[in-house]
Amino acid sequence: MSVNDNDQLRPLIIDIGSNSFRMGWAGDDYPDIIAPSVYVDITDNLFTSDVIDGLEDIFIREEIVENNLFGREALKYQNILKIREFWKENNYHILLKYFNYYYQQLNITPENQYKQPLVIIAPFFTTELEKTQLQRLFFEYFKFPAILFISESQTILSALQKTSGVIVYLGESISYISTIFHGFTNIMARDIYPIAGKELTDFFLNMLLTEKGSGRSLYLDKWLAKEIKEKTLLCVLGAEEEKKRVKEGLSKYNQPVNFPDGSELVINSERFITTESLFNPKLIHIDYIGLPEAISKVIKSWDRENWEELISSIILSGGTSLIPGLKERLTTELMSYFSDKIRNKINITAVSGRENMGWIGASILYTKNQLDKGWIQNPEFQSVSNENIQQEQ
Repeated sequence: MSVNDNDQLRPLIIDIGSNSFRMGWAGDDYPDIIAPSVYVDITDNLFTSDVIDGLEDIFIREEIVENNLFGREALKYQNILKIREFWKENNYHILLKYFNYYYQQLNITPENQYKQPLVIIAPFFTTELEKTQLQRLFFEYFKFPAILFISESQTILSALQKTSGVIVYLGESISYISTIFHGFTNIMARDIYPIAGKELTDFFLNMLLTEKGSGRSLYLDKWLAKEIKEKTLLCVLGAEEEKKRVKEGLSKYNQPVNFPDGSELVINSERFITTESLFNPKLIHIDYIGLPEAISKVIKSWDRENWEELISSIILSGGTSLIPGLKERLTTELMSYFSDKIRNKINITAVSGRENMGWIGASILYTKNQLDKGWIQNPEFQSVSNENIQQEQ
């Protein structure tokens, strides 16, 4: 794909994401748009009432697109309307409207509207059917000229200028472990891990309601619990011992949380017990191995002579990987799965901004002219181009 001198005709990189939608220009350092992947229907109330009239009048009318609000605008009404996740629902109709809502915020001139090639970041578990549906969406409805689907694992490695590594992606709705070795993939060396941010939120919320909320009036829903979780969670070594110390009066983990109604809740051991489910999924009634063992099994799917290089390049990414102390805990526990000869080679990379690493890596590939293969041309666009060429001849 050749580079056009017009900045507004550069490829747009899209990371739809299960928690956050990212979009921006290839070659830039950071996406222009980062927004929650949620929407609301203004008629889909959390409650019904015969005495409240004119509820719709409270909405900002110019933000409404066919009864829908998107992203941060949607979250403003989370206590009134049902928040929905379009990617989780496979709702391509909403995705179409959601995308266009944020596309218009890029302030692209009318003559350049929908003329950019699109780079779509796709995790390894993205099916061909899903790619076909996205292709149809952007080709038929918007008439974009071309689409490139690119591996999220590849873009994450590119952000760190690596060709080999183990990607441990911990997102809000999905977690997975993937590997690339000298540019090659191994379909046996990957795993979709069953615990992501939403499972941690549910566990955290349940503990707060049962252990802290008992005997008091406490309003706490999953969206508020998610916000508290993201600001307070941490990972420690010897969680059970630390929990006992908290019961004995240790206050170092105490974290006050202030609610809009003026009440306060002090949390402590819940902050690190929540993350223990990553290491012991049975805590949340999921019959699966812990994350360190899952990582080791993925690495050991490769030939033994490749292990040392792979364990020296384990990369944390995704928003849930931001939990303080997670890198150190994983490093310690991974050592028990490898021999004395190579265990000291274990190196986990956890760079700042890793929640956006996939998008950044795709932008880096563009600057290196490494996005020139695999493009899918819009047949209609190609047809028009061919007709123009024939007319010129």
